[in-house]
Amino acid sequence: MSEIPDSSNFFSSLHTALSREEVANLYGALGWRVRKCSWTDFEIISDSAELVIESESPILMHGPVADLIARAEELVTPLRMAGITFTAECYGPEPDRKLLLELRQ
Repeated sequence: MSEIPDSSNFFSSLHTALSREEVANLYGALGWRVRKCSWTDFEIISDSAELVIESESPILMHGPVADLIARAEELVTPLRMAGITFTAECYGPEPDRKLLLELRQ
């Protein structure tokens, strides 16, 4: 398994009436570690990703992910299961940071 990169390579925008905490708990139910990382924001952590859930209207979810292309669908499965409308972008490594994949629902 690859290491989690030093910089964010996954960025998503979620359009939902759910709160940031409720979105984080979708991942927590699947075994991700969930913690509050500020007064209003949440961090969800797995062995291959460290994502932050912040802002609202839309909610933003972003962070570094190891083996991103192989795990992209895994990252958005909880969103799909909850019927959340989203756009997610997966980027390659520096220095180019080329857009590799875009996912939508």
